[in-house]
Amino acid sequence: MRRRAVALTVEISTNYNGDGAIGVAVRDYGSGILEATRERLFEQFFTTKDDGLGMGLAIVRSIVEAHGGTISAENAQGGGARFQFRLPITEEVPES
Repeated sequence: MRRRAVALTVEISTNYNGDGAIGVAVRDYGSGILEATRERLFEQFFTTKDDGLGMGLAIVRSIVEAHGGTISAENAQGGGARFQFRLPITEEVPES
């Protein structure tokens, strides 16, 4: 089967508001997240793709949580999906 090339747009943004954590958001302009699948997105072996393994978002969640962070997903206003994660940071400077 021949696949047709499609132009995709992805936006990545970061923020820090002085609360001791940084935020990162990744937004696409695809079809968004179906309500029926939103609660399962980060489960191991859950996939919406015919050839998917269902491990990608589960691995991302485990890495973020192992570093004391949180991750979430939502439908973005205007279409598409937005994934956001926050990670705590420290102000300590390592000794050299």
